[in-house]
Amino acid sequence: MGDSLSEGLGDFTFKHYRDHNGWTDRLAAILAREAKEQEISFKYANLSIRGAGLEKIVKVQVPQAVKLRPSLVTVMAGSNDLFGSKSNRENLRRIFRQGLIDLQDSGCHVVVANTINPLHLRIFRPLLHRAKAFSEMIEDVALELDVPVIDVHGIENFRHLMFWAEDMVHFSGHGHIAVANQAASMLGLKYRYPEMDPQELSVFSRGIVETVEWLIRDVSPFIQRRLKGITAGDRMLPKHMTLDQYVPSTSSHPNWELIPR
Repeated sequence: MGDSLSEGLGDFTFKHYRDHNGWTDRLAAILAREAKEQEISFKYANLSIRGAGLEKIVKVQVPQAVKLRPSLVTVMAGSNDLFGSKSNRENLRRIFRQGLIDLQDSGCHVVVANTINPLHLRIFRPLLHRAKAFSEMIEDVALELDVPVIDVHGIENFRHLMFWAEDMVHFSGHGHIAVANQAASMLGLKYRYPEMDPQELSVFSRGIVETVEWLIRDVSPFIQRRLKGITAGDRMLPKHMTLDQYVPSTSSHPNWELIPR
């Protein structure tokens, strides 16, 4: 469950197809691999939709998830709420808490992720305090309900531009791998994706030309949607609405190799 970060935007091949992209799909591949080795049936759904705020995730995706009767649910929410008012945070806390309780009451194991820490661009610095406060809210609710937290906010490599997609707000393929590995570690799973050291990755050029192109290509459409009160995910359906067998095609996705930790 979640927004565009869980849907998979920014991953290596997402522009060509939604399937087999994103940290959640990658985590599913790890779970599927381990389930196969243990001769356990594994099925997967992804209800995430780009542009979804925390309230929409809880009110729309939680009931959808409960109907599926899953044994494990991951929830990444909050990044689309960082621009909201501070006064609304307590209301979102209440909504988030009730959503987690509803999931727990349905009998599934719940895992949440805190929010991103936008240190990679100077223009995002005004959001640092909001991101920290939102992450702390998520962590407080999770602690109260005994829900484990994937510490996305604390992943040091997200300081580097190479872990962000061209639009600078979604994880790159390297970023999705980092989050999937963090989740796998927290869940005590056996397999990981190979990660490259930031020094081995190509450095993005962020000169005046690239910045102007970014403002026109990515920032301007986002502002226009905000002014119109719409999101990029309006009228879109989740990519995996039912629990189905999940078998990623490693031949067409060379970045999906798994190794034992």
